[in-house]
Amino acid sequence: MTLRRPICLLLLAGCSDGSLPPATITSVTPMVMIASQPTPVEVQIVVELPSQVDYAGESITFETGLRTQIGPQEIGSGIYPPGGLVHGTLVTILALGTYDVVAVFEDGRRAVRHDAFTVVPGSWPSSYSVDAIGNQRSGVPFSATLRAMGNNAASFEGNVLLNVAGGAELTPAVSGTFDAGVRVETVTVVGSGQRVLTVTDIAGNSGQSQPFMVSP
Repeated sequence: MTLRRPICLLLLAGCSDGSLPPATITSVTPMVMIASQPTPVEVQIVVELPSQVDYAGESITFETGLRTQIGPQEIGSGIYPPGGLVHGTLVTILALGTYDVVAVFEDGRRAVRHDAFTVVPGSWPSSYSVDAIGNQRSGVPFSATLRAMGNNAASFEGNVLLNVAGGAELTPAVSGTFDAGVRVETVTVVGSGQRVLTVTDIAGNSGQSQPFMVSP
C-alpha cells in the first residue's frame, strides 16, 4: 500500500534511492498471554519507509504495506501506522509455547524479535454444546448457538475452532469471543448433505451439534 504526502516533507523523510536501514521491533506488550483469554497486544516497530518523489505532482509516495505476526496470528491493519505502534487482539488458538514476533514490509525487509511472546496455560470449559440447528441451504449464512459446559463455563470468554466433516466448507473456522460462556456465531456451510458442526478448543475439549441437513 502507498501513502501520498506533499513534497514539502522531502527534507524530513528523504528518498529511498539507496539501501534503507533494517526495521526493528523495539517492544512487545504484553509479552505473555493466558491461552484461554483473548489478549490485546501492541508491537512497536521502528522503520524508515521507502519513498518516491513525484516532482510534477509535488508529492512523495511512501510504501506503507506491513504484515505483523505473533506466531501464526496476524495483527494490525496491514499498513504501517503513524508512530509505528501496531495494535491487535490475539484470539485463543495459540498452542502453549514461545513465539517470534515478525514484521514484513512490502519492500521485502523483515524485523524479527525472537522468543518475544509466550502462551501459558489457561482455564478451559470441560466441553461444549451446540443448540439444535434446523435445515439449511448451502452458501446461506445461519446462526449457531455455542455453549461452554462444565468447569469454568460461565466465565469463559475465549475462542474455539469450528468444523464440519464430510468435505463441506465452513466459515468462519474460528469463532468470535464467547460472552459468559455463550457465543451466537453466524456460519456458512458450502456443500450439501447431512452435517454436524464440531466445536474444539486448543486444549482438546470439544462438543458437537446434532446432525442437520444442508440442501444445495
